[in-house]
Amino acid sequence: MSIILAIVVLLGIWALRLMEQAFQRQEFSRMLAGTLVATAAGGLLTCYFLMSDILRLLFYLQAHSSSSYAQDLLSDLSWLD
Repeated sequence: MSIILAIVVLLGIWALRLMEQAFQRQEFSRMLAGTLVATAAGGLLTCYFLMSDILRLLFYLQAHSSSSYAQDLLSDLSWLD
């Protein structure tokens, strides 16, 4: 978690620096690059939160695999092992 958070913060700082330079020099390409970097940071954070929820669910199902629903779901995902 801390590595992902550090990467997102660094991407955010980089995006802000790109946008600041673009504003000072009136360059559209740097503004576009800053926007793309900020979007990438947001996408990385979104993917992390989605994957953490899915992995939390899978670990919970694996620990409580007594129900038939959990066994069916885990057997469908057996190719992940």
